[in-house]
Amino acid sequence: MTEIKLFMHDNERSLDDIRLTTDDWVILQNTHAFLDPFASATLYAEGKRASISQSIFLMDSLLLHYEQQKPEHKDLRMIRSIEMGWFVLDKYYKMTDHVPVYAAAILLDPSSRGAYLKRNWPAEWYEPAIDAANTFWLNEFKYDTSSVESTTPEPMPPPPKQHGAVLDRIFKQLKGLGEVTSSIDDLRAFANDAAVQIDCSPLEWWCRPEQRQRYPRLSHMAISILSIPAESSEPERTFSGARRTCSWDRSRLTCFNIEKIECIGSWFREGYIKPSSLNGMGLPVEPQLEDDAEAIDDDVADLIEWV
Repeated sequence: MTEIKLFMHDNERSLDDIRLTTDDWVILQNTHAFLDPFASATLYAEGKRASISQSIFLMDSLLLHYEQQKPEHKDLRMIRSIEMGWFVLDKYYKMTDHVPVYAAAILLDPSSRGAYLKRNWPAEWYEPAIDAANTFWLNEFKYDTSSVESTTPEPMPPPPKQHGAVLDRIFKQLKGLGEVTSSIDDLRAFANDAAVQIDCSPLEWWCRPEQRQRYPRLSHMAISILSIPAESSEPERTFSGARRTCSWDRSRLTCFNIEKIECIGSWFREGYIKPSSLNGMGLPVEPQLEDDAEAIDDDVADLIEWV
């Protein structure tokens, strides 16, 4: 600021009519103060723990910021700019009504659930949103038996005492062992439950073995949705980095192998996986189930090692 004022003082004649007045400086200061939450929201959405569950929350926060700031400004230029900004944000906010994933992400966040929508939205807003998310759950995940079969197994208990196979089966029936209650593993039941504070991201919470055991189908839905980033910055960086991978001397790489390389490289940089040479678990590569699936050849393995 001091350097700008010194420059304006030294070049007063040259600047003439384009010199900033006191009113102009007030407008700039007010604009800077008004835009500060937008810069913070951008950094928040680009954070490591950000996901699509924060999208509605951030938009609600910024719309509230618009409403709170408008009465505090009397300058017509600021008021018109605020109204135009609110109009644009509201236009994109309404588009989330057509995609049930946004509301589902809020409902699947254990720190918000349905209480957030009911507290901040009118009934004519949150009721259709919850219904749309529940329809998405019913159509895509509720009756998916593969998610139940692939849940994380429980640790093996110590060898039980021998009571006989029939008696052991009766014991399990009475105690409900090994059963998943369908009333618990349900989106509406989870959304209507009380919100709880968590010490991690919603995605990390759902990836824990105890949650995947308790909600086998719902955890499948939550992991699928909450894995979506809040912004496209990281996918765009990964996509741009693929150009360096596909240099002219690597033109024989297929799209499938390029995707593997970029994903594994991104996981390494973010610390999601560690090589076995660093006491890590190695690459999370599942066995190929399809006969025609493309295997990773030696060249790709060398590139992964290079990444």
